[in-house]
Amino acid sequence: MEDIKTVGLRIREIRKFKKLSQEELACETGINCRTILRIENGHTIPTLETLVKISHALDCDITDFFVVEHLKSRDEILSAIYDKLKFVSDDDLKKVYLSFRFL
Repeated sequence: MEDIKTVGLRIREIRKFKKLSQEELACETGINCRTILRIENGHTIPTLETLVKISHALDCDITDFFVVEHLKSRDEILSAIYDKLKFVSDDDLKKVYLSFRFL
């Protein structure tokens, strides 16, 4: 059951990062808003089809909903970060920089 909650929490985290409400995500996916809520709270197990719809709406890879253990080496992690950042707007890139400069 813990894995289900992890997937839901990651979906919520990505949705909020993309500045989408649950209602907007529901509209983009054609999934009922209550179902989105139940997935994010870990009360509903999403089907593969549902996860694909959500990943498309959030413009992310379905693996982003799971632990990032598939990124093993430092180079792979840096490459994945670069791949994501090269398409963000200048304003969003500045926000990311401000977030990371104090690490």
